[in-house]
Amino acid sequence: MLHRYLVTGTDTDVGKTRVAAALAKALRLAGQTPTVVKLVQTGLDARLPGDAARAGTLSGCKHVELARFRKPADPWSAALAEGMPTVHAQDLARIIEGINGAVVAEGAGGLAVPLNGAQNFGTLAVLAKLDIVLAIGLRLGCMNHALLTLALCDQLQLRVAGGVLVDRWEKSDPAYVADVRRALQGKLEIFGILPFDPDEAASVEQGAQLFVPLL
Repeated sequence: MLHRYLVTGTDTDVGKTRVAAALAKALRLAGQTPTVVKLVQTGLDARLPGDAARAGTLSGCKHVELARFRKPADPWSAALAEGMPTVHAQDLARIIEGINGAVVAEGAGGLAVPLNGAQNFGTLAVLAKLDIVLAIGLRLGCMNHALLTLALCDQLQLRVAGGVLVDRWEKSDPAYVADVRRALQGKLEIFGILPFDPDEAASVEQGAQLFVPLL
């Protein structure tokens, strides 16, 4: 089985990079040779390491970044702000298709975030034949965002491999976690909770175990 995934989020800053690193590490421990791909990095100067380098280091895997813009915004707005050509899903999909082995791609924000005036990360997932792994940041509003993301996946006929609940900011109230699980029951396989830990490496180490059933 060729494992190729897009890690997308219920919002920005919900822990996608940690989830991507955990999934890549799980694949590596299972004998695969995954490549971590940051599809579009925004909000960073060219000289600074981005999410791909961070996830690659945490997982011990190869990594590559396909596009970068300085403005902390969606890729379409960020490209326009720099007077640069917008990113096109076909170009990104072509690069992904040329990567050997497993791929763990990370988006920017959520699945509907625009790449340009006509395409979003969902468009890319369709073209590159990527299965979806949804990172659900455990905060108020995540149920709605998760359900809307799943509706878009259904509309685009994308396969959803499953989701991960992320204690992104602190340990979540168990009662709220139960509420989220109930709202998503029967709609999404939840692999478990990626625990909050100031030590990213420790968090990723624990998170890798969540993906064992997927492999």
